[in-house]
Amino acid sequence: MTDRATQNSINTNQNSNSSFNQDVEKGDVEAQGAPAQPTFTNSTFRHDDQNIYINDTAIPKEEFMYAFGGTLTTGRQSVHRSFGNPVPAGLAGFSLGTFALGLILLQARGVTDVSILIGMFLFVSGVVEIIAGIWCIVVENTWASVVFLGYGSFWLGYAAIVTPAFGVAAAYETAEDFNNAVGMYLCPWAVFSFILWSCTWKSTWPLTALVFCIFMIFLVLTIGYFVSSVPTIKAGGVFCFVGSLLGFYNMYAGLANPTNSYVVVHPLFMPNAAKPAS
Repeated sequence: MTDRATQNSINTNQNSNSSFNQDVEKGDVEAQGAPAQPTFTNSTFRHDDQNIYINDTAIPKEEFMYAFGGTLTTGRQSVHRSFGNPVPAGLAGFSLGTFALGLILLQARGVTDVSILIGMFLFVSGVVEIIAGIWCIVVENTWASVVFLGYGSFWLGYAAIVTPAFGVAAAYETAEDFNNAVGMYLCPWAVFSFILWSCTWKSTWPLTALVFCIFMIFLVLTIGYFVSSVPTIKAGGVFCFVGSLLGFYNMYAGLANPTNSYVVVHPLFMPNAAKPAS
């Protein structure tokens, strides 16, 4: 009888201690301001208003970047370094070059010679984009680094083609041979651009529209030079011009914030895009 009473007393004390420990833990959580229950949970991932938990490891949401044209981010990625955003500078270099090239391809004001743009191709669209691409590696934005390093190299190569001192055009006997060669130069860039575009289908509408225009620039110009069609090349100029405007839009999205502008661009997410949980 005494043993049973003793055992009941022990069980009562254990239950009391367990309840006390649970109350203390609950009080600690509430004292820290953490929500009592996350908005979503499963075996490996959950999140609340402040943090994302991966295997019970809390990572603040501000340490993640989500799909956004202003950073050329095409999916969710963590950020471990605090550097400035190099993307707007790269977008500026790209947009300035394509804007002017589009006008000349459209033969605006009767101008057809791109020699005036050689300096821009070399030192703005080329060098600035390559520098931006290197810094995108530093900030761990792989997709953006491929974009800027790739297209920065394109502009340098294109500048060499249109620079008379390199003698590229003079190496071909006829204009048709030269146009076919230019088409061969542009063709792989169309493939490259399509691959990049396929990585934006879960990002934002302005970003995927920008890369689509870039893909169409190379595709239409490739066809235009292969068939030596001036109207088709002019159509490529239209895509150049529209693409430059989209580039400027995404550049502004990466620069504008409530402290420097009255107009702040918010992401327009595509279906299934990587975006913060609402």
